[in-house]
Amino acid sequence: MRVIRSLGGSFVLAALLLWLSLGTLQTRTAVADSDFGYGFNVAAWDVDRLQGMGFNWMKVFNGPGSRFPVNMFLRVEANVTHFNDLDAFGDSVAALAQEQLGFVDAYEIGNEPNLDASYGWAAPPNAADYAALLCEAYTRIKAVDPNARVVSAGLAPTGRVTGNWEGHPGHNGLYQDEREFLLEFIAAGGGGCLDGVGYHNYGFSADFDAEPDVNLGTPETNCTNGFCFRGVEKIYELMQMNGLGDKTVWTTEFGWIVQPPVECMDDPGWQGREWQIVTEQKQADNLVGAFQYAAANWPWMEAMFIFNLNFNEASYPTCEQMRYYAVQGRPAEVALSEMPKATVPPIGELVVNHLAIGAMITPEQQPFSRTVPIVLQNAGTAVFTYTATLDPGSLAPTIVNTTGVISPTDSTIMTVTFGSSGQPTGTYTAVLTITAAPETTNAPAILPINLFIVDQIYYAYLPVVERP
Repeated sequence: MRVIRSLGGSFVLAALLLWLSLGTLQTRTAVADSDFGYGFNVAAWDVDRLQGMGFNWMKVFNGPGSRFPVNMFLRVEANVTHFNDLDAFGDSVAALAQEQLGFVDAYEIGNEPNLDASYGWAAPPNAADYAALLCEAYTRIKAVDPNARVVSAGLAPTGRVTGNWEGHPGHNGLYQDEREFLLEFIAAGGGGCLDGVGYHNYGFSADFDAEPDVNLGTPETNCTNGFCFRGVEKIYELMQMNGLGDKTVWTTEFGWIVQPPVECMDDPGWQGREWQIVTEQKQADNLVGAFQYAAANWPWMEAMFIFNLNFNEASYPTCEQMRYYAVQGRPAEVALSEMPKATVPPIGELVVNHLAIGAMITPEQQPFSRTVPIVLQNAGTAVFTYTATLDPGSLAPTIVNTTGVISPTDSTIMTVTFGSSGQPTGTYTAVLTITAAPETTNAPAILPINLFIVDQIYYAYLPVVERP
């Protein structure tokens, strides 16, 4: 740690704060708002298989810790135990976001909070409490990574629940009607703390295009209580009627379950699921149809994650029901691989390896000169032309390689040189602006350039603490 002292006055504190802010940007794959997300919940992180199928998102349950060639969607544990200590929860989320900066593109805060279960709210659901928890996470994540998407926990489709528990409509003390939960969540201000609303629109027995809240007399057309893929349309209708029509929806889990071995039908995990079973071919047809229907009809749907890719390859017991939602090794894998994907116009993405440039010296260190290489990278999918312009301010640096063309995955280096000779103590500034054309993500990039000349620089060393 460096401690500075100067006779020059109040500029020193600002100089120190800005010096402490200097750092580098993490590379992130471009995720434009218009992109349609094709995703999987995964057990094993089989990125090659996922990419080979043309999917661009992967939902995981622990931080990747490095950049992957697909977009990463991380589910964060969040339930009543975390609500009971919001400050500690916020600290843990902030630390997670810092650890995963540049590696995670979106966060889902919790899972099925309208259920009282170990995988839900872990207590009688309370939408206002969940909204407070989400807002804590949203604020902490955005402070670290403003570009990350924050998605509310996928609501479980419960159907129309009767009764009123402690003043909460559609609540039986164990779980709450997802539509009533959403209304209470919005009323509590939760809609201001998200980029997308999460929902689990499983297909149950109904085909992908079954009309919600309608029963036409067959398992394939029965969407009573919204138990079908298109049940999410009712969620978006409520969003529109309650001021969230400008937000997107994320299907964070959906799928159809197939037949297990005969002996599994006596397993407790299969009780109440028999009516949902479809053939493996029907699973394939419905998954493909679901993506095509959403891409064609739901401009408000940002991403959809099949549950699941490969839980059937994990070390779960034979009768674990999650194995039979999996698509790996079943007709759905081939069908989804061959399914045409919604195309996204190519766009460049400017990545710069500095947030700011600076130096700190004393008058005795003059004359002083420093040359800093600035790496410009195109992490997007389209060629762009960059142009660097300089507001020389009081520092008047020089720049080299001020314009050029960068293709996708390529990079170039420009340099900035600044210095001083005989200047008094003070802060000397300039601003470098890098623009790009045509439209390019992260452009313009604005880099402050600062030289701090101070009377003295003191060095303080922290004590060494040995590991016990």
